[in-house]
Amino acid sequence: MSANARRASTAPSAKTKKDEFESAFRGLRKMLKPYDKKLWVTKDAPGNYMSESKSIRYQGKPVMFAGITSKSYVAFHLFPVYVFPNLLDGVSPELKKRMQGKTCWNFKKAEEPLFTELGRVVEESFRRFEEMGERDLSREDAQRLWGKNK
Repeated sequence: MSANARRASTAPSAKTKKDEFESAFRGLRKMLKPYDKKLWVTKDAPGNYMSESKSIRYQGKPVMFAGITSKSYVAFHLFPVYVFPNLLDGVSPELKKRMQGKTCWNFKKAEEPLFTELGRVVEESFRRFEEMGERDLSREDAQRLWGKNK
């Protein structure tokens, strides 16, 4: 056996893209676990998670809280940011760099420091939803909350 072949056979195997995505999904899902009983978890499968508020509805339908999907990256959606954009005040440039749109962060691997920071945003998001209490938002309520006045 050549020296190169010996090195290749004894080298630790690199994580595959699938392993990295699964690790990122698990890390993001762990962040939402404490809220499972306080939200309606509508999807909870590897690579696919979705939750809705139990107390806040928009035109009679539950308001989405969070979602995690896995495609060519792992996308973490946090819908309360639409209602409370100031949740992003003070977010680090590193976490902002992961943003795609207004309420989505994309990851290709688990990044614990960023997950910890994002976890604080999730915690504050849930607290704000709780403060709103039981409520069925009208279109006018939503526009006022989202800062869109007609």
